[in-house]
Amino acid sequence: MNEKSILRLFILIFWTFFWGLSVTDKIIPDVQFLWVGKDFFALFIKFFGSLGLKDPLFATFALAGVSGLEALNFALYLTATLSFFKASDTVTDKWFFRAILSSMVLFSLFSIADQVFGDRFQLLEHGLFWLILLASWITFKNVSIPQGEPYTWQATPATKRAILAGTALTIITAWSVWDFSDDTFANVDRPVMGTEVVEGIYKFDFPFLADKVVWEHTVNAFKAEHPDLSIDYIYTGPSELNSKKKTHLLLYIFTQPRASSLGAS
Repeated sequence: MNEKSILRLFILIFWTFFWGLSVTDKIIPDVQFLWVGKDFFALFIKFFGSLGLKDPLFATFALAGVSGLEALNFALYLTATLSFFKASDTVTDKWFFRAILSSMVLFSLFSIADQVFGDRFQLLEHGLFWLILLASWITFKNVSIPQGEPYTWQATPATKRAILAGTALTIITAWSVWDFSDDTFANVDRPVMGTEVVEGIYKFDFPFLADKVVWEHTVNAFKAEHPDLSIDYIYTGPSELNSKKKTHLLLYIFTQPRASSLGAS
């Protein structure tokens, strides 16, 4: 296999895994061990709710359609990759073009939706992906004709040292990630204990991996621990206070004594 064929193979593998993992994210939208999925259904509910379409059927059909198109993209890239291994350049080019075209159509639809829902950050992201897809196709076509001698691996002393260093760093990093995940995974369903910062106001500092399940357990645990208090308002800290953004949350609960408690006193 020459260098150009290796480049074509890596382009195919990247996009095959990209769409395969994207589909997996739709199937497993929750936090699992060594996997943090995104709740796209809640996101779609929010988007359609901003347009006044609060019926969950709109979000359900939209998410099902998007998931189906992403599954189609994955199947097209997988077919192109399998064709590559069969040494069929013409068939590989056809399937890869279909996959690229399908992906560009999907990202075009995403960009239109971003305009409708007013999500400018996602619009920039999807626009960049559209350009990356175009660049992938141009690169793939420009290296479509095998040229040069087959790529040969030379195990020079420098190469051996690089492999050893890379292997050692990979093992250390993998152990560190595994150990961190093992230590923090209990946070996915453990309620957070709050502290009273002002009379009647309790602050909850949510840890890494805490999601809506932890939010619910925290509120329920707080109610059970303080039966004499009623919750008036729940406030989440602004992004400026959330130092880890999506992996961190500050929550404040505003309370007051229940009427029965006031009468008893």
